[in-house]
Amino acid sequence: MRTDIARYNGIYGDHRAQISHDYLQSQLIVPRQRLTDWGLKPHLHENLFQLFFLESGRAAFEATELVELRTPCLVIIPANTVHGFTFSPQVKGRTLTLSEALLDTILQATPGVLVELNTVHILSDFNAEVSFADLSELEQRLHEEIYSELPGKQLAINGYFKLLFVKIFRLLHHNRRKEDSPNRALHYFREFQKAIEKTAPFEKKISDFAQELKITPVHLNRICQAVKGKTAQQIVQAHTIRKAHNYLLYTSLSVAEIAYELQFMDPGYFTRFFRKQTGLAPGAYRAKAYRSDGAGKVGKPEASLSS
Repeated sequence: MRTDIARYNGIYGDHRAQISHDYLQSQLIVPRQRLTDWGLKPHLHENLFQLFFLESGRAAFEATELVELRTPCLVIIPANTVHGFTFSPQVKGRTLTLSEALLDTILQATPGVLVELNTVHILSDFNAEVSFADLSELEQRLHEEIYSELPGKQLAINGYFKLLFVKIFRLLHHNRRKEDSPNRALHYFREFQKAIEKTAPFEKKISDFAQELKITPVHLNRICQAVKGKTAQQIVQAHTIRKAHNYLLYTSLSVAEIAYELQFMDPGYFTRFFRKQTGLAPGAYRAKAYRSDGAGKVGKPEASLSS
């Protein structure tokens, strides 16, 4: 990777953003010539997943190579992926940007869908079951919910996201050629995720997971780096933190009770592990989340170029 690739915590050009677990943005794509030369220079977001809904106009996408886009199309960009865009002044579209942690939480029950979304996709071949208009309408409904203060807002957002990702997943399968051979790396990664779900924290070493998959620990780490950009150990730790986050924010269980739910032998060990991974003790993490509930979780809508 080139050393001059810009890295952003937030959207394109935002060096100061503090990404929370539930970071979420929906914005118009409006090219600004003076600032961006009609596009976005190659860059990456280490913890953000993005969807570009390009309705009309000319555009080109750059990842491993420059590709002319045929609109309407949907561009899927996983976290930690170098990418750039060139837009014509007439381009119309929107972007959805969410934290990788939020994506993982929404799709935690369907790891197969999550794995499919860990690859760059350019979707321009739609069908009767899934049209661009279907996907665009769901994005618009998400936009309205994100910037509303309606009761049940988070439930609605999660519901719309799940429906959107199911439609994308079905479209990917429809477009996949029959002669394509199964991707062994994705198969191993799915099986690794399933094994993590069934295993208590620290119950198994990475070598144990690898042995069950009948591959070496080095091979497992390579697969995890290729699919997720993280080591196998980091993926195991992130899974534990994600479950702890859900218990802390969405249940009234005490920290000690959560530690035992997660099958830690000692609440003190759970607290030390959680603090090391997040920078906060579980109690402080919960208190901070409650204080910020409903404020500062999402940005305000604006007509701007985002990535």
